[in-house]
Order: sequence, then structure tokens, then C-alpha cells
Amino acid sequence: MLRLISFIIFTIIGTSVSVGQAISFTPEIFLGNRATAYQHFIGYKFNDTWSINNVSLYDTEYINDKNNIFFIRNILSYNLTPRFKTNLAAGIKNPGKFATLSTQYDYAATNFRISYSIGGTYQSGFTLEQNLRLNYTPRLSKNIHGYINLFVVVNTNLKVLDRGIQQLRFGIKKEKFITGIAVNLDQFTKAEKTLENFGAFIKYNF
Repeated sequence: MLRLISFIIFTIIGTSVSVGQAISFTPEIFLGNRATAYQHFIGYKFNDTWSINNVSLYDTEYINDKNNIFFIRNILSYNLTPRFKTNLAAGIKNPGKFATLSTQYDYAATNFRISYSIGGTYQSGFTLEQNLRLNYTPRLSKNIHGYINLFVVVNTNLKVLDRGIQQLRFGIKKEKFITGIAVNLDQFTKAEKTLENFGAFIKYNF
């Protein structure tokens, strides 16, 4: 738990210096029945063509440190068209380093966004990686929106599931602040090991 708290403080302080420099920063804290989790998205656009971002997740279980989950990915993106881009990513996750090359499709409307990417990931062998994100924020009142967010990652060697992630969020959004209930589901190596976490989250868009 102390490592998680230190990681959160270091990230927020280190990023806050740069937020005013056109960097988007979205941290989230999730308090669940199995574990406490912190994750964030940091993005920066150089221009209309090139951008970089960082996604980090640290999930620490209350009882068993062997079930802690970590995920850090840095992505360099090149926009082919307004809706299609290519991504080159590198990072570290259970159980080690990885690299990914993918193609991504994005569609955004007023209160709805969908993003889907597909490509190859190398981590002790190649896997096909697919990534889906759905975000829906219907207006509930003048200052309040609903918040529904689904995030899914699947890595497979076309025979068995190598790694799976599903994150679901239901809540409300007021300006840049978001809170509600959350579900995290994780599968490892042929789904022989699965972890579930149910609870509440708070999130802020800087």
C-alpha cells in the first residue's frame, strides 16, 4: 500500500508541473473488494500528425502481493487520417517487457466515442492484440452527465488467451470530475489465473 501511495504522489507532483503545457492528464483511483488500484493517462500532441501518451496501472492486493498487477505503456502515434492512426508502443506488464505495433480507428461524437486497435505484440513470443474502448456520457442535467466507459484488451496466439483485461465504469460526470462504481477483470495465461475487483472509483480530467 505504501508503494502505491508513493507512486501516486510522485506521478501527480511530477505531472502537475507540465499540465499547463498542453499535456492532458487523467488519474483514477479505484477502491475495490480485492485491491486498491491507481491508473492514469498522460497525452501530448506535437501537432495534428504526431502524438505520444503514457498509460500506467498499479493494482495492489490487500492480502497477497503475488497478485499485484502492473502495466506501463508508452505510445508514439502517427495520424494517417482524422480517424486512423498507427501506434508504436513499448512498456512493461506482468510478466515482463513488451512491444506493440498496431493500427487504430477512432470515432467521436458529442457524447460518444469508440476506439478500436489491432496489431502484434511481442512478449516472450508474438500475440495478436485487440483493444476496444467505448465511452458514453449522456446529459442528465445542465451540469451533470452520465458516465459509461468500457475498456477491453485481448492478447491471443490464435489458439489460447494469453492475457485479458476488462474494465467497466458506471457513474456521473460533473465538469472534469467523475465518480461511480467500477469492475476490473483480469485473465492470465490460458485464463488459468483470473482476478476480479469490484468497488468505487474517482477520476479527474486535468
